[in-house]
Amino acid sequence: MSTKKAAFISNQVTSGEYYYPNLTPNKDTKETVVCGGREQCAPTYRIERDTFKFYSIEFVSSGRGSLTMNGKTYPLRPGAIYCYGPRTKHIIETDAESPMLKHFIDFTGSALVDLLKTTDFLKGCPLYVSHPFRIRSIFENLIITGNTDSKNRDALCLLLLRQLILFTADFSMEPEAAFSPAWQSYLRCRQYIERHFLETENIAQVAQACFVDQAYLARLFKRYTDETPLQLLTRLKMGKAADLLSNRDLLVKQVAEAVGFTDPYHFSRVFKRVYGIAPETFTQTVRRNG
Repeated sequence: MSTKKAAFISNQVTSGEYYYPNLTPNKDTKETVVCGGREQCAPTYRIERDTFKFYSIEFVSSGRGSLTMNGKTYPLRPGAIYCYGPRTKHIIETDAESPMLKHFIDFTGSALVDLLKTTDFLKGCPLYVSHPFRIRSIFENLIITGNTDSKNRDALCLLLLRQLILFTADFSMEPEAAFSPAWQSYLRCRQYIERHFLETENIAQVAQACFVDQAYLARLFKRYTDETPLQLLTRLKMGKAADLLSNRDLLVKQVAEAVGFTDPYHFSRVFKRVYGIAPETFTQTVRRNG
């Protein structure tokens, strides 16, 4: 993945990963992805522009900040997604105590602008979606796809951009709901699981660490997503296990311990339930094909 930056990308970041399908698009193009990536804002991050060369969609994965557009200032929280265009004055500023981690994609073309006009993206304020982790997944897929050598890279990036726009249109929330205590609790609990899934043994630990009742935690996930907290925890553990089994010469027992299972037989049963095959069979198949 590329860590280099185009000239118009901010230097006020502590780290970043980028991709550059087309930095010099034809002015008459109907649709093209220019560039995109993920950036960890520095505590002093502040961008003020009177104009920008392209359209851009940005998504806040974590941290806090503010967005000023059309003379109005809006708070930015995890799950916020917003768009600005070539004639949009805007100020983006992070909270120094909780710097933002942002994903972005820059693009141009009349067909994409027409698509934006069918949504709320051009209303000049942040939107929030009820499934922010799917949005983040699309942005992460864009980074991977944008850095491949595939002859279909540009077309695949465009498909992902269209998916991003349409998904946001389908699942945008009212601002009041996005700032509700229940929504913020859900985000906090989900982020805890994603950050600590390796050492987390059960959902009771999650509830205790996030200062919520276990039954309430289950209700939050039922309200805002299509998987339970345990399903999320299991999926993350098994995903890491599959990665370890694929890329390293490790025993199943070692992989089980690495993802938090003290009993390798229990680990094997869970792995088979998720992937349909035993970890030993998975290892043999993947390493033989590799």
